[in-house]
Amino acid sequence: MPKTNPTTYQISQPVVFFPGTLCDERIFSACWQHVDIPMRAFVPLQWAEDLPQMKMLSADRLAYFDQPVHLVGYSMGGYIAALTALDNPNRIASVTLIASVCDELPAEELQQRQHLLTLIKKKQYSGMPEKRLKRYFHDCHHQNIDYLNTVTQMQQDLGTAVLVAQINATHPRKNLLPELAKCRFPIHIIGGEQDNLLSATSMLAMHKRLPNSDMALFKNAGHMLPIEQSQGLAEYLASKMA
Repeated sequence: MPKTNPTTYQISQPVVFFPGTLCDERIFSACWQHVDIPMRAFVPLQWAEDLPQMKMLSADRLAYFDQPVHLVGYSMGGYIAALTALDNPNRIASVTLIASVCDELPAEELQQRQHLLTLIKKKQYSGMPEKRLKRYFHDCHHQNIDYLNTVTQMQQDLGTAVLVAQINATHPRKNLLPELAKCRFPIHIIGGEQDNLLSATSMLAMHKRLPNSDMALFKNAGHMLPIEQSQGLAEYLASKMA
């Protein structure tokens, strides 16, 4: 794959990035430092109040480019990227799903989300406790203050109003796998080897249902793969979009 130096990769094709829940550009900023993407766009899902607005923002960023576009979605953003691809199949070069699946949410997840909404409504939610925050990371990164602070700061800056809007926008949600399986563009499924929120088993089950997909697991990464393995992610994207 093309490099300009040992830590900088190049992607000449358009790439649109989608963030996860309570995330903004900072979820990808470390990765972007390792890859030069002249035609790059970011979908500010944190601006949206509901799913239609998320789809509108996504379509707007897709329209920046005349040629086929690679979509890269992290966690919740992976689901929105998949929706965008299904709405514009002829505009898509590939879809990369990072720590994300595109089927219906399991009952347990729906219950957890409803409980969280109840806590927020009762003003009993004061942010993610440190113990839970660390579950988003691989064990080897639990003491990395910079990593933890990046996620904490995003959550504090975006706030509970954004959290409520994003939960409601994707709660419940449609199973996209039957439609994705019919698409011609490649789908890249990647995740951390120690993702406590999304198991490798779940990602493998999705991979098996998508004949147009491949799958890879990153070592020393949990759910926050873009932060934990930023250079590895940059190298991976460059290899798939060369």
